[in-house]
This record gives sequence, structure tokens and C-alpha cells, in this order.
Amino acid sequence: MSINNKIIIAWLNSEQTVGIKTIEKLINHFGTAEAIWDNLHNEKQNIKFIKDEIINRLINKKNNFEEKFLERLKKEKVKITTILDEDYPVKLRNIINSPSILYCKGDVNCLNSLSIGIVGSRKATAYGKLCADKFARDLSNLGITTISGLAYGIDTIAHKSTILANGKTIGVLGCGINVVYPLKNREIYEKIENSGGAIITEYPFDMPPMSSNFPCRNRIISGLSSGILVVEAQDKSGTLITANHAADQGKDVFAIPGNINSIFSIGTNKLIKDGAKLVLSVEDIIEELPEFNITNCKSLKKKINYDILSEIEKDIIDIIKDGEKSCDEIANVKKYSVAEILSCLSILEMKSIIIQTSGKKFFLAN
Repeated sequence: MSINNKIIIAWLNSEQTVGIKTIEKLINHFGTAEAIWDNLHNEKQNIKFIKDEIINRLINKKNNFEEKFLERLKKEKVKITTILDEDYPVKLRNIINSPSILYCKGDVNCLNSLSIGIVGSRKATAYGKLCADKFARDLSNLGITTISGLAYGIDTIAHKSTILANGKTIGVLGCGINVVYPLKNREIYEKIENSGGAIITEYPFDMPPMSSNFPCRNRIISGLSSGILVVEAQDKSGTLITANHAADQGKDVFAIPGNINSIFSIGTNKLIKDGAKLVLSVEDIIEELPEFNITNCKSLKKKINYDILSEIEKDIIDIIKDGEKSCDEIANVKKYSVAEILSCLSILEMKSIIIQTSGKKFFLAN
């Protein structure tokens, strides 16, 4: 009987002790995924890299596995892709230990979009939350997808702020696709799926959020991203594991500097000291990535709703719509005080309508 590669890899993946390396060894041993399905029972005496009890469990699972699994996919509204399929994300094919399978809820197409991973401390400070919110909104306003791990703290802010800016975000889980962890993020989980983003995992249905899963999960966040933005990180934190994965994968690592007396900035400040790019604005990220050419990003921007703006806000937007301007340049054009303009510029930044460059100039984000 001919059977789909997706079903076979899902069958192997359903056994917790059968990991990426084991699946790779099985494919190399049998030649094709279908041959594993057809011949595992007859060949089990010659397979020395898997325990007999595991092989026996897999063989016992074969009965009605396809029917039950397809029914589960339909019920949970989940799609899958495997390393053997053409629709597998290109970015993940090129990393070490590419996931054998991905379970996905939402829009799978965004897995191949321009994207930046945003990671940071679970115990985020007010400063960290402010930074995560600003960068998530600014990236979203440029049409760039954000990626994070749906954990507490910085992850939560990154996803939530992207959605509020009408952007797309990807949540990478360290558990089964049907397991919401932490439970308080259920609303965000559902909003990601319903707002054009995606929830993905390499773990099978019902897999609990085991601590050993999260370091592995982090390589997918960095693998799908063109670069990783580290907002806050303690020394020797899980956040730094993601940054290390990114560096190993040849990706750019960006870090927001923090208070030298804060334990939540030790990791980010060390990253900068060791060569990560210090970023103060989204432009600092854009200029490092050729595929994020600012001209191309501008073509993705949304229309500004002038009905919700004050007169001074409208005037400032009219001044900078033809090119970036400094506060002094804006003041020379209109009869507003520098203090009034600075206050208004801060408000427009918070509304994600304008972006400030590292040179203290402003340009439209919309």
C-alpha cells in the first residue's frame, strides 16, 4: 500500500524517543520513508540503533494510524510538512538538525516571509517591555514578520504588539501544537492563528512542555529568522541559547543595550561586547540586511488614518513624508516650538506612524 511521506514521518515522530537523528538513520538505512513503513517489522533484527521495544511500539501503532492521524489533523485544523516535502520552509533546510516535521496552525506561507526573531527574558522589566513593543510595532509597520516563543515576558509582548500593529507573527512552541503553554497566553495563541500568522512546533500532538524541549525549540526561531533581536537577557539565560543558534547559523544578532546595573541586561550587554550589533532603532536592523531594503519595505506600508490625528501631527507628517527630517528641520518649516514638536514626535512614534533613526531623524513608518 502506498502511503504519504507526511504520515510516515508523523508516525515515527509520534514516538517520543525517535528523534531527528534516528529518523535520518532510518531513511538512510531503508532508502525511502515508504520502505520504513513497509519493512520495519521484517528488518528490525538488523536495526541496532533503536531498541526493540521502541520498534515494537511503532509497529503496533501502524494499525489505523493514518486514519486516526488525518482525523486529528482535521479536528485540530493543523497542517504538517516534513523535511521530505517540497513545501518545507527553505530557511530550515539549511540549519543543523533541521526538524523532521512541522505541525502548523494558521498561514504556513508566512514561514517563508521576511522575518526577525524577537527574544528576551521571561521576567521582563518595564524597559524591556517598552523596547519589545516598539521594535515589534516598527518591524510590523514595515511588513516584516516577527517570530518568538510564546513564553512569558518579552515573547508575549512581541507577539501581542505585532498583532496590535496588524502585523504577522509566528509562535514556535516547545510542546504539542494542541498544548497551550503558558495557559495565560491562550488568547494570544488564538489571535496569532486568526490574524494571518502561524503557530508551529516539531513536537507531536499532546506533547507536554518539557524543559528539554525549549533549547531545541530556539534553533527553529533563529532558523526561520533573517536575524535575532535580543531585548533583555540575564547571564547564561535561555535567550542567549537562541542568540548562539543564530550565530551558528550565520544569522545576524542584534541587541538592545541596557542598564549596566540590571541583571536583565547583563546578557544583552555581553552580546554587544562580543560583537552583536547594538541597535537603537529598527533602521539599525534594516541597514544590516540586504533583503530588508528600506525601499522594498516601504512598499508594504499601510495608509495613515488622518481622522485620528491632531493638526500638529498632520503638519509634521506632511513635512517628513518626502524624506527623513530632524526635529530642528521640522521646526524651521512650521511655527511650533521644539518642545511641542518633540512631544508630538514621541506620540507619533508610540502610534507606530513614524520611526526614529540612529541619527535622530524621523521618517514615516506607514
